[in-house]
Amino acid sequence: MTVTSATQKNASIEEFIEYLEQNSIDPRDVDSIASAAPMLSALTNDRELIVRPLNQYLKLGFKGSMPGLEQSIPLAVHGDFRLRANVWPSTSDITAGRVLPDQFAYDHAHDHNFHFMTIAYFGTGYVTEIYEYDYERVEGYIGEMVELRFLERTQFSAGRAMLYRASRDLHIQFPPEDLSITLSLMADLPELRSRDQFFFNLQHRTISGFAPHSETSRRIDIISMAGQAGNDDTCQMLNDMAQSHPCRRTRLAAYEALVRLRPAEAVGIWERAAGDSAPLVANEARARLAG
Repeated sequence: MTVTSATQKNASIEEFIEYLEQNSIDPRDVDSIASAAPMLSALTNDRELIVRPLNQYLKLGFKGSMPGLEQSIPLAVHGDFRLRANVWPSTSDITAGRVLPDQFAYDHAHDHNFHFMTIAYFGTGYVTEIYEYDYERVEGYIGEMVELRFLERTQFSAGRAMLYRASRDLHIQFPPEDLSITLSLMADLPELRSRDQFFFNLQHRTISGFAPHSETSRRIDIISMAGQAGNDDTCQMLNDMAQSHPCRRTRLAAYEALVRLRPAEAVGIWERAAGDSAPLVANEARARLAG
């Protein structure tokens, strides 16, 4: 959703955080988040906002590591809100081999399990196409058909913010003509963190994969390891997770790990899994029992 946000006002991070507090901006209400767009725009008028943390890193002589991801610079945390800057390499950076497209999710349609509003800070800005879908109607397996609705194609420019709804909006991004930076206000809600983040095949309208660096994917990697090298205590923890974890893909991974650790109990484990409330888990369990 495009949000008009142009302003001549200049704001600091401290003033931005104060604005969130004084105006009771609600991280669970996308309309409330959208109302902060002019203030986020005011923050972009601080032309040293990104320079300061970069200079600090240079001052340290590259010792240690810069906090955050290779693409992101954390700027502030306030309750469930996270403020960060994202760096977007250009087409020429990719052509020259300085970066790989997959590092920045270019050309891969994907969703997010958090609400966020993002705005141009530096450069021409990337082009993005935005779609929406209904997360509640998705089982969550690779190859699943998903009903997608095209919303818009746009390029970031001064005075334009984009608001993305968690597990509702998905987008595909294309590299900008020159290096660009965006500022993002993220509503990182505990109740949404366990949701999957999907990659989508837009041509076939299917789920094509899972975000590898998401909290869920990292959790499943650990569960898979536990299924190879665990003991009796591991089995008990996996059983508890399979029964009660809020993430359906995590529950399925826990059942699979249990079967690897206790193959003699496979039938009973899959019979329990067949009663799971999520079709993703129940259908896989029934397939295992039938096979």
